[in-house]
Amino acid sequence: MSGVKPDAAPEKTFLDYAKTTPDGWTGGDSTFSVKLPDGRIIWLFSDTFLGPLNSDGTRPTSAPFVNSTMVVQSGSQLTTLRGGPKTRPEGLMKPAADKHWYWLGDGQLHTEGGTTYLQVIFQEYYKFGPGSWDFRHKANFVATFSLDDLGTSHGHEPLYIDPVPSTPGIGWGSALLPSSLSGDGYTYIYGVDDAPTNKKMRVARVKGTDLTGDWEYLNPGAGGWMRSEKQAANVYTGIANEYSVTPWYGGFMVVSQSSREAFSGEIKAAVSCSPHGTFQLETDVYRMPEPGPWGSYAGKTAGTVISYNAHVHNSMLNGGAGPYTLSYNVNSMDSRIESGADHYRDPGIYKPRFVAFSMTPTGGTLRSAAGEAG
Repeated sequence: MSGVKPDAAPEKTFLDYAKTTPDGWTGGDSTFSVKLPDGRIIWLFSDTFLGPLNSDGTRPTSAPFVNSTMVVQSGSQLTTLRGGPKTRPEGLMKPAADKHWYWLGDGQLHTEGGTTYLQVIFQEYYKFGPGSWDFRHKANFVATFSLDDLGTSHGHEPLYIDPVPSTPGIGWGSALLPSSLSGDGYTYIYGVDDAPTNKKMRVARVKGTDLTGDWEYLNPGAGGWMRSEKQAANVYTGIANEYSVTPWYGGFMVVSQSSREAFSGEIKAAVSCSPHGTFQLETDVYRMPEPGPWGSYAGKTAGTVISYNAHVHNSMLNGGAGPYTLSYNVNSMDSRIESGADHYRDPGIYKPRFVAFSMTPTGGTLRSAAGEAG
C-alpha cells in the first residue's frame, strides 16, 4: 500500500502549459476528465482564464475569462478548445440569456452508428442579485461533441444540445459512472440536491452509453427506479457539488469533499457493493492544505482561499484496486479585476491540485494511505 502523493501528474504539465500558451488555459475549475479512444485525455473545465500570462508570471487584467473549456492532453502536450472566434473567445455553450451561463459536469463517450462522440452534462445558472453568491441553478442539458479535429482547432462547440428533466436546485452531472465500469449495462448519473451544507446525493441511470436516452431515478423508499425526476430521492448526505464514483475491489467508492461544514478541507470516501449505494464505512482520504486561517495561503492573499470539488479520475485508473488519482480545485474569493488582486497577482492559486493515493479494505473497515498521511 503506497502513501499519499500530492503534486501528482498531470499537475506540472498544466503549470508548464499555463506559462507559455498564447491563448489557451491558464487556470480553471471543475477538472473532469474523459479518456479518448486513441489514449488521449480530454479535461473538462468550467470557469477558465485564458492566456497569455505576463513575462513575470502574473496575469494581465485583460485576460479573457470564459465559463467552460476543454483541454486535450496528448502526452505532455496540451491544446485548449473553447467556443467563439479567436478574437472574442467564449465558453463552449452560448448563454441562453443575459446574466445566464453554463458550467459543465462530468462527461463520457457514446458510440452510435460506428461514430464515437463526447457527451457532457451542462448546468445552466443565472444571476439574480449583485452579490458574489447571488446566483441560482436553473436547468440541466446534455451536449454532444464531435471528436473530429480535437487538438487542432481552438473553436469547438456542441453538435447537439438536449435538455434533460430539471428540478431547479438539483444539478445533474456531479459524476458519471459509464456502463463500461458499472458492470450492469447502465450508465449512472449522479447529482446533488444543493444546499450551503449537508448537500445530498441523487442517482439516475440510463441503459447503455447515450445520455440523451430515457433516464430512471432512484427512490429506495418508493421501491427503486422511477420514471419521473420529481420522484427522485436523496440517498447520501455530505457530498459536494462535484464528486466521483469509481470501481473499488469489486464494489464502488464515492470520493468527495465533505459538505458537513462550509468550505471543509476534508476529502472523504465511502464504499458500496452497488453503483447506487448504500454508501457506508466513511473514512478520511486527504485534507486539502490550502484553505482556512491556518492554511498554506494564510497571510499571502487579499481574499479568502477556498478548496472544493474533489473527485477521482476514472480516466487514470489502473484496474479496480488503484492506485487512484484525485483532483480538487483551489480558488480565491477576491473577485477584483486589478493587478493586485489574487487571481492576477498569483495565477497559481486558480489551478487544480492532483493527489495519488491508495485505499484498501481491512477487517470490515477502510484503510487509506492518504488518510494516514493527511
